[in-house]
Amino acid sequence: MSLVAGLVHAAVLLAVALLLGYSVGPANYSPVGLLWRYGGLVVVAAVPVWLAVRYRLVAPLVALVLATGYVLGMELTPPGPTFQDVAELEGLPEPTGIIVVENGLYVVRYMVNASVWTVGFLLLGVVEHVVRTAWQVLPSATPVPWLSAPASRRRAGAVAVAGGLLHAAVMVWFAARLGVSVSGGFEPWLFLFGVVGMWLLAAVPIYLLVRQLLVGPAALLALLVLFDARAEFTASVEDPHALYFGGWFLFLAVLLLVAGVEYGLRRLDLSGRFAAGT
Repeated sequence: MSLVAGLVHAAVLLAVALLLGYSVGPANYSPVGLLWRYGGLVVVAAVPVWLAVRYRLVAPLVALVLATGYVLGMELTPPGPTFQDVAELEGLPEPTGIIVVENGLYVVRYMVNASVWTVGFLLLGVVEHVVRTAWQVLPSATPVPWLSAPASRRRAGAVAVAGGLLHAAVMVWFAARLGVSVSGGFEPWLFLFGVVGMWLLAAVPIYLLVRQLLVGPAALLALLVLFDARAEFTASVEDPHALYFGGWFLFLAVLLLVAGVEYGLRRLDLSGRFAAGT
Protein backbone atom coordinates (compact mmCIF):
# COMPACT_ATOMS: atom_id res chain seq x y z
CA MET A 1 0.00 0.00 0.00
CA SER A 2 2.77 2.45 0.88
CA LEU A 3 4.54 1.78 -2.42
CA VAL A 4 1.32 2.34 -4.35
CA ALA A 5 0.78 5.61 -2.48
CA GLY A 6 4.33 6.66 -3.34
CA LEU A 7 3.85 5.86 -7.02
CA VAL A 8 0.58 7.79 -7.14
CA HIS A 9 2.20 10.71 -5.35
CA ALA A 10 5.07 10.79 -7.85
CA ALA A 11 2.74 10.40 -10.86
CA VAL A 12 0.51 13.30 -9.80
CA LEU A 13 3.39 15.68 -9.14
CA LEU A 14 5.17 14.76 -12.37
CA ALA A 15 1.96 15.15 -14.35
CA VAL A 16 1.47 18.64 -12.89
CA ALA A 17 5.10 19.55 -13.65
CA LEU A 18 4.83 18.39 -17.25
CA LEU A 19 1.50 20.21 -17.66
CA LEU A 20 3.13 23.43 -16.46
CA GLY A 21 5.94 23.04 -18.97
CA TYR A 22 8.84 21.95 -16.76
CA SER A 23 11.52 19.81 -18.37
CA VAL A 24 11.18 16.83 -16.05
CA GLY A 25 10.62 14.04 -18.55
CA PRO A 26 12.82 10.91 -18.48
CA ALA A 27 14.84 12.16 -21.44
CA ASN A 28 16.06 15.15 -19.43
CA TYR A 29 18.04 13.09 -16.89
CA SER A 30 20.73 10.46 -16.74
CA PRO A 31 19.68 7.06 -15.37
CA VAL A 32 21.08 7.96 -11.94
CA GLY A 33 19.46 11.40 -12.00
CA LEU A 34 16.15 9.88 -13.07
CA LEU A 35 16.25 7.31 -10.26
CA TRP A 36 17.13 9.97 -7.67
CA ARG A 37 14.36 12.37 -8.70
CA TYR A 38 11.54 10.00 -9.54
CA GLY A 39 12.49 7.60 -6.76
CA GLY A 40 12.65 10.50 -4.32
CA LEU A 41 9.04 11.45 -5.04
CA VAL A 42 8.02 7.84 -4.41
CA VAL A 43 9.99 7.39 -1.19
CA VAL A 44 9.04 10.75 0.34
CA ALA A 45 5.39 9.66 0.27
CA ALA A 46 5.83 5.93 0.82
CA VAL A 47 7.70 6.38 4.12
CA PRO A 48 4.97 8.40 5.94
CA VAL A 49 2.25 6.11 4.60
CA TRP A 50 4.21 3.04 5.73
CA LEU A 51 4.68 4.56 9.20
CA ALA A 52 0.95 5.28 9.39
CA VAL A 53 -0.11 1.79 8.27
CA ARG A 54 2.55 -0.22 10.09
CA TYR A 55 2.96 1.77 13.32
CA ARG A 56 -0.14 4.01 13.38
CA LEU A 57 1.96 7.19 13.36
CA VAL A 58 0.03 10.24 12.21
CA ALA A 59 2.48 13.16 12.34
CA PRO A 60 4.64 12.17 9.32
CA LEU A 61 1.55 11.64 7.17
CA VAL A 62 0.06 15.00 8.17
CA ALA A 63 3.38 16.69 7.38
CA LEU A 64 3.48 14.99 3.98
CA VAL A 65 -0.05 16.16 3.14
CA LEU A 66 0.81 19.72 4.16
CA ALA A 67 4.07 19.75 2.19
CA THR A 68 2.62 18.25 -0.99
CA GLY A 69 -0.49 20.42 -0.69
CA TYR A 70 1.70 23.50 -0.37
CA VAL A 71 3.69 22.53 -3.48
CA LEU A 72 0.59 21.89 -5.58
CA GLY A 73 -1.11 25.01 -4.26
CA MET A 74 1.82 27.25 -5.15
CA GLU A 75 2.08 25.74 -8.63
CA LEU A 76 -1.61 25.70 -9.53
CA THR A 77 -2.89 28.94 -7.99
CA PRO A 78 -2.21 32.47 -9.31
CA PRO A 79 0.18 33.91 -10.21
CA GLY A 80 1.64 30.52 -11.19
CA PRO A 81 4.97 29.97 -12.94
CA THR A 82 6.10 32.29 -15.74
CA PHE A 83 8.85 31.50 -18.25
CA GLN A 84 11.02 34.30 -19.61
CA ASP A 85 14.13 34.37 -21.75
CA VAL A 86 17.06 36.16 -20.18
CA ALA A 87 16.98 38.51 -23.18
CA GLU A 88 13.59 39.85 -22.07
CA LEU A 89 14.87 40.53 -18.56
CA GLU A 90 18.13 42.15 -19.69
CA GLY A 91 16.71 43.99 -22.70
CA LEU A 92 18.87 42.10 -25.19
CA PRO A 93 17.96 42.24 -28.89
CA GLU A 94 18.23 38.48 -29.52
CA PRO A 95 16.88 35.58 -27.44
CA THR A 96 19.54 33.63 -25.56
CA GLY A 97 17.69 30.37 -25.10
CA ILE A 98 18.29 30.61 -21.36
CA ILE A 99 14.92 30.46 -19.62
CA VAL A 100 14.27 31.91 -16.18
CA VAL A 101 11.27 30.61 -14.24
CA GLU A 102 9.55 32.97 -11.81
CA ASN A 103 6.94 32.00 -9.21
CA GLY A 104 7.51 28.33 -9.85
CA LEU A 105 9.83 25.30 -9.70
CA TYR A 106 8.18 24.08 -6.49
CA VAL A 107 7.67 20.56 -7.84
CA VAL A 108 11.21 20.46 -9.24
CA ARG A 109 12.79 21.52 -5.92
CA TYR A 110 10.52 19.20 -3.95
CA MET A 111 11.63 16.35 -6.20
CA VAL A 112 15.36 17.09 -5.97
CA ASN A 113 15.30 17.65 -2.19
CA ALA A 114 12.97 14.75 -1.37
CA SER A 115 15.63 13.09 0.79
CA VAL A 116 15.71 16.10 3.15
CA TRP A 117 11.93 16.01 3.50
CA THR A 118 12.09 12.27 4.18
CA VAL A 119 14.55 12.79 7.05
CA GLY A 120 12.21 15.38 8.55
CA PHE A 121 9.24 13.01 8.31
CA LEU A 122 11.25 10.18 9.92
CA LEU A 123 12.25 12.43 12.81
CA LEU A 124 8.61 13.36 13.35
CA GLY A 125 7.76 9.66 13.40
CA VAL A 126 10.40 8.87 16.02
CA VAL A 127 9.22 11.74 18.22
CA GLU A 128 5.57 10.73 17.94
CA HIS A 129 6.31 7.08 18.67
CA VAL A 130 8.29 7.87 21.83
CA VAL A 131 5.65 10.36 23.02
CA ARG A 132 2.77 7.94 22.48
CA THR A 133 4.72 5.14 24.14
CA ALA A 134 5.70 7.16 27.20
CA TRP A 135 2.57 9.27 27.73
CA GLN A 136 -0.35 7.19 28.93
CA VAL A 137 -2.91 9.88 28.05
CA LEU A 138 -2.29 9.33 24.32
CA PRO A 139 -3.28 6.28 22.26
CA SER A 140 -0.34 3.90 22.10
CA ALA A 141 1.47 3.24 18.83
CA THR A 142 2.47 -0.17 17.52
CA PRO A 143 5.66 -1.15 19.39
CA VAL A 144 9.02 -0.89 17.62
CA PRO A 145 11.48 -3.30 19.29
CA TRP A 146 14.58 -1.13 18.82
CA LEU A 147 12.76 2.09 19.81
CA SER A 148 11.45 1.22 23.24
CA ALA A 149 11.70 4.21 25.58
CA PRO A 150 13.21 4.89 27.95
CA ALA A 151 15.94 2.75 26.43
CA SER A 152 19.18 1.48 27.93
CA ARG A 153 22.29 3.57 27.34
CA ARG A 154 23.60 1.13 24.75
CA ARG A 155 20.37 1.03 22.77
CA ALA A 156 19.82 4.78 23.03
CA GLY A 157 23.40 5.32 21.86
CA ALA A 158 22.93 2.99 18.90
CA VAL A 159 19.72 4.73 17.82
CA ALA A 160 21.37 8.14 18.23
CA VAL A 161 24.42 7.12 16.20
CA ALA A 162 22.25 5.75 13.38
CA GLY A 163 19.98 8.80 13.35
CA GLY A 164 22.98 11.12 13.42
CA LEU A 165 24.61 9.35 10.48
CA LEU A 166 21.43 9.52 8.40
CA HIS A 167 20.98 13.21 9.15
CA ALA A 168 24.64 13.94 8.44
CA ALA A 169 24.67 12.05 5.13
CA VAL A 170 21.61 13.84 3.78
CA MET A 171 22.53 17.30 5.05
CA VAL A 172 26.12 17.09 3.78
CA TRP A 173 24.78 16.07 0.38
CA PHE A 174 22.32 18.97 0.58
CA ALA A 175 25.15 21.41 1.33
CA ALA A 176 27.25 20.04 -1.54
CA ARG A 177 24.34 20.29 -3.98
CA LEU A 178 23.70 23.89 -2.99
CA GLY A 179 27.38 24.76 -3.28
CA VAL A 180 27.88 25.80 0.34
CA SER A 181 31.48 27.05 0.59
CA VAL A 182 33.71 29.71 2.12
CA SER A 183 36.46 31.87 0.68
CA GLY A 184 40.09 31.57 1.73
CA GLY A 185 40.74 27.94 0.84
CA PHE A 186 39.12 26.38 3.90
CA GLU A 187 36.39 24.45 2.09
CA PRO A 188 37.61 20.92 3.11
CA TRP A 189 37.77 22.02 6.73
CA LEU A 190 34.29 23.53 6.46
CA PHE A 191 32.87 20.23 5.26
CA LEU A 192 34.69 18.27 7.97
CA PHE A 193 33.35 20.74 10.53
CA GLY A 194 29.89 20.45 8.99
CA VAL A 195 29.93 16.64 8.89
CA VAL A 196 30.73 16.41 12.60
CA GLY A 197 28.14 19.07 13.37
CA MET A 198 25.39 17.44 11.32
CA TRP A 199 25.97 14.20 13.20
CA LEU A 200 25.96 15.86 16.61
CA LEU A 201 22.96 18.00 15.78
CA ALA A 202 20.81 14.90 15.33
CA ALA A 203 22.52 12.36 17.60
CA VAL A 204 22.29 14.48 20.76
CA PRO A 205 18.52 15.22 20.68
CA ILE A 206 17.72 11.67 19.57
CA TYR A 207 19.70 10.27 22.49
CA LEU A 208 17.95 12.63 24.91
CA LEU A 209 14.59 11.59 23.46
CA VAL A 210 15.11 7.83 23.58
CA ARG A 211 17.07 7.72 26.84
CA GLN A 212 15.63 10.59 28.91
CA LEU A 213 12.25 11.08 27.17
CA LEU A 214 13.07 14.74 26.51
CA VAL A 215 10.77 15.54 23.60
CA GLY A 216 11.48 19.22 22.93
CA PRO A 217 14.96 18.98 21.33
CA ALA A 218 14.07 16.19 18.88
CA ALA A 219 10.74 17.80 17.97
CA LEU A 220 12.48 21.12 17.34
CA LEU A 221 15.14 19.39 15.23
CA ALA A 222 12.44 17.80 13.05
CA LEU A 223 10.88 21.23 12.50
CA LEU A 224 14.29 22.76 11.69
CA VAL A 225 14.91 20.10 9.03
CA LEU A 226 11.49 20.62 7.46
CA PHE A 227 11.79 24.42 7.49
CA ASP A 228 15.28 24.12 6.02
CA ALA A 229 13.86 22.07 3.14
CA ARG A 230 10.93 24.46 2.69
CA ALA A 231 13.25 27.48 2.53
CA GLU A 232 14.76 26.08 -0.68
CA PHE A 233 11.49 26.67 -2.52
CA THR A 234 12.37 30.36 -2.58
CA ALA A 235 16.14 30.04 -2.28
CA SER A 236 18.17 33.20 -2.75
CA VAL A 237 21.82 34.19 -2.60
CA GLU A 238 21.60 34.12 1.21
CA ASP A 239 20.93 30.40 1.38
CA PRO A 240 19.46 29.32 4.76
CA HIS A 241 21.14 25.93 4.63
CA ALA A 242 24.54 27.61 4.77
CA LEU A 243 23.65 28.84 8.26
CA TYR A 244 22.26 25.44 9.24
CA PHE A 245 25.38 23.67 7.96
CA GLY A 246 28.08 26.13 9.03
CA GLY A 247 26.41 27.44 12.18
CA TRP A 248 25.21 24.10 13.52
CA PHE A 249 26.69 24.83 16.95
CA LEU A 250 24.18 27.67 17.37
CA PHE A 251 21.29 25.33 16.69
CA LEU A 252 22.80 22.68 18.98
CA ALA A 253 23.03 25.28 21.75
CA VAL A 254 19.34 26.08 21.28
CA LEU A 255 18.44 22.38 21.38
CA LEU A 256 20.42 21.91 24.60
CA LEU A 257 18.74 24.97 26.08
CA VAL A 258 15.32 23.49 25.24
CA ALA A 259 16.42 20.21 26.83
CA GLY A 260 17.50 22.02 29.98
CA VAL A 261 14.22 23.91 30.24
CA GLU A 262 12.17 20.75 29.69
CA TYR A 263 14.23 18.82 32.24
CA GLY A 264 13.90 21.66 34.76
CA LEU A 265 10.14 21.86 34.31
CA ARG A 266 9.88 18.11 34.74
CA ARG A 267 11.89 18.27 37.97
CA LEU A 268 9.72 21.10 39.28
CA ASP A 269 6.61 19.09 38.50
CA LEU A 270 7.98 16.05 40.31
CA SER A 271 9.04 18.18 43.28
CA GLY A 272 5.56 19.70 43.45
CA ARG A 273 3.91 16.31 43.42
CA PHE A 274 6.25 15.02 46.12
CA ALA A 275 5.55 18.07 48.34
CA ALA A 276 1.83 17.59 47.84
CA GLY A 277 2.16 13.94 48.83
CA THR A 278 0.86 12.61 45.50
